Amino acid sequence: MEILRFNEESLKSELSRIAAPLRVVFAAAVAERLLPAYVTFSHKTGRGNPDLLTQILERLWGNIAGIEMSPEQLQQNIDLSMELIPQEDEIPWAPDEAWAEDAAVAVVYALRTRQNGKSQDAAWAARHAWAALDDFVITQEDIDPSSPGAEEQIISNPLIQAEFMRQQRDLRELVAVDRQDESAVVQKIRQRAKAKSISVFNKES
Repeated sequence: MEILRFNEESLKSELSRIAAPLRVVFAAAVAERLLPAYVTFSHKTGRGNPDLLTQILERLWGNIAGIEMSPEQLQQNIDLSMELIPQEDEIPWAPDEAWAEDAAVAVVYALRTRQNGKSQDAAWAARHAWAALDDFVITQEDIDPSSPGAEEQIISNPLIQAEFMRQQRDLRELVAVDRQDESAVVQKIRQRAKAKSISVFNKES
């Protein structure tokens, strides 16, 4: 089976093929799948505000579905999400912090994609999913990234491959969407992202 790899330029090219609102759907789905990492980190450390971050992402999904969000409200949600990103100098430090940071940043990029419609921001949301899982695999498997064969061992891990496949499936469905079934496709991607979010960091996914 071919090993999937993250290719930001290729992803940007694919995202450019779909309408700007659908790029938001792609980025929001990535953020949705990562969100439990932030919730877990917050529950372990007492830091952050998972309820607020969840509400912000829910608000974005509502906007995707047609609920108005003014430019001022959108910027406010971006600013709030930025404030919720864990900071490396905060104590206590926990291994989950890196993954929680990627989860919060993915929400920011999803919101920025809504703000400017750029493929780059949607691709950056996806990059943070890769970064989170890359660090997670290294930590959980106790891999020395500098050791021979480490890069292939990491990239071929089932957790990383599963996320790459999820991103590719979302993108295929968004590329193929037409106006008649757009709402149904968006709803399916959202529900699937929420359902899969509990298993993104789980070997049994």
